[in-house]
Amino acid sequence: MAATRTPLSKADEPKTHRSPRRVPKSASASILEYDAAAHQKEIAQVAYRIWLERADRPGSPEDDWLKADAEVRARYIR
Repeated sequence: MAATRTPLSKADEPKTHRSPRRVPKSASASILEYDAAAHQKEIAQVAYRIWLERADRPGSPEDDWLKADAEVRARYIR
C-alpha cells in the first residue's frame, strides 16, 4: 500500500518567524479623552509628591490635587 500525502492545512504548516503585530502610531500617540477617574491613583501619587515638595509653605491639598491633575493630564493629551 502506497502512502498518499494530503495537503497541509494552515494549522499543520511549520511556524515561520514573523514579526509581532504593530499598533498604528495614531492609536498609541495619545488618548483622545482624558478621564481623571481612570488616572486617580496616578494623580494621587503626584499630588502627594507636590505636597511633600511644598513642605510647610502655604497651600492647600485641593491646590496640590489640581496641579497634579494638570500634570498627569499633560502626560496623556498632546
